[in-house]
Parts: sequence; structure tokens; C-alpha cells
Amino acid sequence: MVQTVGLIEILGQSGLLERLDEPTKSQACLDYQILIDLVKNKKDKRIQGIGDDFIPDSDLYNAIGSIYPLLNREQKNKVIEAHLNQFDRLNYPAVNLNHTPNIREPLLLADITIIRPLYWPGLNDEKRLWDGKEDFTKLQKEIISEEGLFDSTKVKNDFLVAYALIRKDLTPFGEEYIQIANPDFLNRVVKGIVALRFAGSKVEEIDSRRNRLYELLPKTIHPRIDPLRQEADWAYSEQFN
Repeated sequence: MVQTVGLIEILGQSGLLERLDEPTKSQACLDYQILIDLVKNKKDKRIQGIGDDFIPDSDLYNAIGSIYPLLNREQKNKVIEAHLNQFDRLNYPAVNLNHTPNIREPLLLADITIIRPLYWPGLNDEKRLWDGKEDFTKLQKEIISEEGLFDSTKVKNDFLVAYALIRKDLTPFGEEYIQIANPDFLNRVVKGIVALRFAGSKVEEIDSRRNRLYELLPKTIHPRIDPLRQEADWAYSEQFN
């Protein structure tokens, strides 16, 4: 158990695959079912003073989230179910204000949102990071490493910050960020965005949804959209209650 606790702390503080070394990835993949069960079966008492809620276990959410991209779809569905087992006990405002804002991995947060749209935390708090900054260079120095990843001590949710940064209606820094972002992480950000936009869409809705992404995202992202849409590697609501 001590070993598992230590692994959870390492994985949880990392939150993303790109922050893990190979031995940690390998151990986490071996223990993935343990991590899923810990999320699913965790029992938390309501905390007086914060209403119908409990203190989020961010390390536990992000421990399994950090290796989520390495799992197959059946395993990913078990991860989603484990989180829903916790979140469905709460009123949705508690979830989207206090729990899902802590899930760093784009694919996990996107899949949970596809199944429970009301759990999406929104792009509400990210603006504070670049508010008042006239150029991208200062922002880059403050929160982005040489590897193109965010400083996890300054950014609570990598997906939400990246999504907001590349939204043309929210910041002018999208193209500059894309140029220096970690390519694997950025691809999952775009994949998560595409999943949120197209999951459950009808054929007649595809053109309008694609055009909306063209409006929101920088042109360099546009060629990625249709291949990811056609891949359709996201959660399907009919597989969940």
C-alpha cells in the first residue's frame, strides 16, 4: 500500500503522460486496475460548510488520468465509470466547480463531459493567466517549460488552459502557443476539443459544427479536425447509464 500511495502521489502531481518517466509509466500501466478501483470505491464524507460536496481527490483523479491515453477503450470506459460513481452522488454544480476542474488530461475530461455534459467546468478561470499581458513571450516565460508543457504549480488544468489559449475568441496567442506546445499533448487537446464538438452529432450537423471550430481555432489546427472526427475515438453515451 505504501508503494501504491507513493505511485499515486507521483502520478497525481504529474497529471499528464508527458511528465512521467518510463519506469513510472510501466508501473502505472501494470497497476491501472488498482487505480480505477481506488477512484470507484473511495468513500468521502460530506464536508460541513461546502454543501453537498466532498474535498476532491485531485491526485487520485490525475493518477489514472496520467495514463489514460495508454488505455484501450474498454479500460477507458472503466475509468469513466469510476469517476461517475463519485460524481453522480453530487449535484452537478459541485462537480463542475470543485471536481472536474482538477482533471488535467484532455481525453479523460472530454470523455467524462461527453457522458455528462453538465460536468464540463467551462473556460472561466484561465484568463487570469494572460490578463494584462500584451505579448506571448511574457506568458511563455511564466507558465510554459522548454518542453512545451505548462508549469503544473501554476496551472491547475492543462486542458482548459490550452483550450482557452487556442480559442481565437478568448486570446490572440493561439498560433504562438501552437508553435511551442508539446506536440503530443497538443494533439490530445485538439482531439478532446473535436470529441466535445462532434460526439453524438447527427450527419446533418457535421458541417455546422466543423465550421464553428474553424471560427474558433487557428488555421494551423484546421487540417487536424476531420481526421480526428473520422477517427471517432471518444466515449459513447449509450454505453453508460
